[in-house]
Amino acid sequence: MFLTDHGPAFPRAKSTLYDAGTGIAMVIRPPSRREFAPRVYDELFSGVDLLPTLLDLLGIDMPADVDGLSHAAALLGADTVAEPVRDHVYTTKTYHDSFDPIRAIRTKEFSYIENYVPRPLLDLPWDIEESPSGMAVAQFVKSPRPQRELYDLRADPTETTNLLTGDAAAKIDAVAADLAVRLHDWRQRTGDVIPSEFAGTRIAERYTETYLRIHRTAPSSRSAIAADRGIEEEAASANQ
Repeated sequence: MFLTDHGPAFPRAKSTLYDAGTGIAMVIRPPSRREFAPRVYDELFSGVDLLPTLLDLLGIDMPADVDGLSHAAALLGADTVAEPVRDHVYTTKTYHDSFDPIRAIRTKEFSYIENYVPRPLLDLPWDIEESPSGMAVAQFVKSPRPQRELYDLRADPTETTNLLTGDAAAKIDAVAADLAVRLHDWRQRTGDVIPSEFAGTRIAERYTETYLRIHRTAPSSRSAIAADRGIEEEAASANQ
């Protein structure tokens, strides 16, 4: 089994909940004696589904306390499975090298994202901010990030047009409302707690201090405190 890491170190990829930041590649070579025909499985698959799927393929009962859904039946007999195993997945970010809490729900058609604290459009991580691509976009990503984002993945697969800016059509409002309720319900079921700005920022500072000490690395020119990297003052004032 081969898995990639989440998100290449480019703006709007690593440390975001856009497709480029959450989608990974997975390649599995089954035992040769099983004689599976090679195939590409492009249905929605969450990381928590991996263990249930492997246990099911091995004929092992799944413990009651294991989360996720098994895709074994879909993988073994695609033509006999009428409905996809999943119609949505959830993704989360709370920290990278700063406190930046985001939650999202994604279907095949739409991506809905909630941002819980004021941040710039992109909160560029250390390994991106001082890279050529990071420096190229830095001046364009300091305006305020919207609290809610919705993207039509069929028409806009790179997630560049937020459908919730301006006057959204009634249909778009209905889609966003449905996804928001599902995301809220999932957060309630899983006990998802987001720290306060003060606590979250202190945790991020402590992490970066520890990381720099262990790796004997000089501090970046970029503060671990999100507010120090902030939002353009004029744009922030206009949004108030």
